[in-house]
Amino acid sequence: MVRDTAHRLAEYLSRRIGDGLRTVVIAADDDYELEYIRDDLSERYTERTLGEAVSDLSVETPFTTPGADSHPAGERRAVVYYYENAFVLQFPFSEAERIIISIGTDAGTDLLRFIEDCRRIVDRSN
Repeated sequence: MVRDTAHRLAEYLSRRIGDGLRTVVIAADDDYELEYIRDDLSERYTERTLGEAVSDLSVETPFTTPGADSHPAGERRAVVYYYENAFVLQFPFSEAERIIISIGTDAGTDLLRFIEDCRRIVDRSN
């Protein structure tokens, strides 16, 4: 089910931002599966460097925790990393799985709406 969702998300992002889409990755524990990688990036990154990048993005605390309602900002819905050349967005799919996308900074101009549109695709599958 997570693969279908990641595939739909990759299709949506390809239509919406074209070459602004860099990667779509399914991550679980210490493992990951690549759903999409832009051609120029597949030539630049090795399996090892991509694995290290996914590992570096691991969220230290789970997305949903008991008592999350008491957090002043509410439930964590996504994690956003902002790098010089990319935004990286991480969405929970299940307790063990998450979908990580990276997009060029030009594609992130309306980031809140963009994140919520992606979340709707992920949430529809759960």
